[in-house]
Amino acid sequence: MDVVLVGPGALGGLLAVRLTPVLEKAGGQLTVLDHNPDRAARLARQGLTLVTGESKRHVRPRVCSDPRRVGQCELLLICVKSNDLATTLASLSPLIRADTLVVGFQNGMTHVDLLRNTAGCAAAGVTALGASLAGAGRILFGGHGPTRLGLLSGEQGRPTLDRLLALLRQAGLEASISGNILTDLWQKLFVNVGINALTAIHNRKNGQLLTSCALRSTMKQAVNEAVAVAEQNRIPIMADPIAATFAVCRKTRANVSSMLQDVRRRKKTEIMAINGFVVGQGRELGIATPVNSELVNRILAIEASWTENHA
Repeated sequence: MDVVLVGPGALGGLLAVRLTPVLEKAGGQLTVLDHNPDRAARLARQGLTLVTGESKRHVRPRVCSDPRRVGQCELLLICVKSNDLATTLASLSPLIRADTLVVGFQNGMTHVDLLRNTAGCAAAGVTALGASLAGAGRILFGGHGPTRLGLLSGEQGRPTLDRLLALLRQAGLEASISGNILTDLWQKLFVNVGINALTAIHNRKNGQLLTSCALRSTMKQAVNEAVAVAEQNRIPIMADPIAATFAVCRKTRANVSSMLQDVRRRKKTEIMAINGFVVGQGRELGIATPVNSELVNRILAIEASWTENHA
């Protein structure tokens, strides 16, 4: 089975390192696509390294920057940020045929409709795997966690989804198929709504949010607003979202959230796909979301300050 993975960032790099030997052993191949030609050339020369404590795992998959040189594929894993998904999907048209399974691993909810509009079979992944990027091709493992996979439309892509599940399990990852991936995406959204923006605003690791009564209160309010939006959309809520958010904070207490990583690197965040999505949905449904609105405004102000300081 030939697999194409787009976006060798933290999660994409982790998956690339874990999947490459499994695919090679089965006679398949992993191709990593990176839109940056210089970085792609560097990764092709040096490979990717996953650092877990004192141990390192190194692989050298095929790396390319031009989708036209890859050709159509059976399985496409997209690990770019939600902000970049629309542009990325447009560039990937040479790879996608009607039976190509296109799996998006993005935060928030704005990616769902974009994936559904692809020419292939749309699917999404929700993962609690922890990883951070220490440099091009160097990924620091942040912790184990389950990965849920599910189709976003129809059943045509189910056989390929089953093969992806088998690959992930062979790679030593905890994975399962979801009967309703939208529910899983909303559950992940609740957690991200409560954690990501606050870590970025206050420059705290996940667990440090729980040390402040004020921040715990803000987390609860932000999550409750997201829950109100979900309930209005008739989304099944399987577990206590606030308890789940606090549990993730404790379990990943040493982790630096993806949004805080972005802020530290002065990169555009996914705030509009996460808290911004809740605000937009609240506006459409007539539900007040003042806490999420404030979090959005504060993150956007941080992003704007980079431009002002540079000017």
